[in-house]
Amino acid sequence: MKRIYVRTHGGNYPVLIGRNLLKSIGPLARQLRLGPKCFIVSDKKIAARYLSTVRRSLKKCGFDVSSYLLPYSDERNKSERVLSRLWREMAEASLERTSTVVALGGGVVGDLAGFAASTYMRGIPLVHVPTTLLAQVDSAIGGKTAIDLPSGKNTVGSFYQPKLVVSDIETLKTLGVSDLRNSFAEIIKCGMIRDARLFELLERDGASFFDAVKRGRFGKTETAFLETIVRRSAKIKAGIVHRDERETKGERMILNYGHTFGHAIEAASKFRMAHGSAVAIGMVLAARLACRRGLLSIEAQNRQRALIRQIGLPSSLRSEDYPLKLGLPVQWKKGGHSSGELLSFMKRDKKIRDGKMRFVLPRTIGRVEICSGISDREIKSVLSEG
Repeated sequence: MKRIYVRTHGGNYPVLIGRNLLKSIGPLARQLRLGPKCFIVSDKKIAARYLSTVRRSLKKCGFDVSSYLLPYSDERNKSERVLSRLWREMAEASLERTSTVVALGGGVVGDLAGFAASTYMRGIPLVHVPTTLLAQVDSAIGGKTAIDLPSGKNTVGSFYQPKLVVSDIETLKTLGVSDLRNSFAEIIKCGMIRDARLFELLERDGASFFDAVKRGRFGKTETAFLETIVRRSAKIKAGIVHRDERETKGERMILNYGHTFGHAIEAASKFRMAHGSAVAIGMVLAARLACRRGLLSIEAQNRQRALIRQIGLPSSLRSEDYPLKLGLPVQWKKGGHSSGELLSFMKRDKKIRDGKMRFVLPRTIGRVEICSGISDREIKSVLSEG
């Protein structure tokens, strides 16, 4: 088991990465000296696989365990209606300020359960047990919680650090190829912003990993590969969060590489497009913008695009096979999407300051910078290429 510490003003906590950790949730929680009640939040799909294991481990250690299963297994859970229902369930379970919310699932479960924990009785302890690759490398670390509004994704939320993050690599073996692929967008992002060696590892072993998984082989080599990339990605995020917990210094913003474009694409598709697919296209667009501004070499731009394609992620809005499969409107096929529509969504981005959009643009593989003062015309030109 690997242990990475996240140190913030909101609290210090370990991120544990290893195999077969779900059976140890109880002893791990007991070490934190938490209160006697634990409230597990999950969805039906995840609960069918893991809830009994987690519940049993907690009960063996003397915890009084209750749970609530969210009505959906997707982004629809991050709504005012579902949040309100969750608050009521927490109250009916008689949770106290010393009670602990255990978020068992992917990023959606973590975002919603985290926000509920941060607001119930002005904040009660939270433990993340991420069961998806995307959550293990990104959303479970750093304290961001949120729900969506019709106007945009993650519009209402809080910064609220957990007491513990437990990432069991074994849970990733149940994920489909599509889920794994979409998660790799965030790992490619980590390589682009901070870790050239991680990027090179993905270039070297990424394709063979997916070849093995598609053939139904998930052996020691594949498990070790996942454990390595989860650890490296988690370490990158932990370091950035330590230095800039609430995005007040600018450094944490680099974690949004590809997301300004990506979130706009997600919103325009009414969240039918997978987050990872949108971020992959967003990184391609950001690299194109950086290349046009003379910040990034064509070679680096091409390497990023080649890796995205190699993993099997979309690299263009124009791709023949992608629009319908990814949930994009039909008119986006062959570049028929509206650059004006995407730009309007981009202008709702939370990184805007004084009415000006800010972009995370790559300088080389492993290094990015924050840029502003980019004109609407320049952005539309990048978007119009697809």
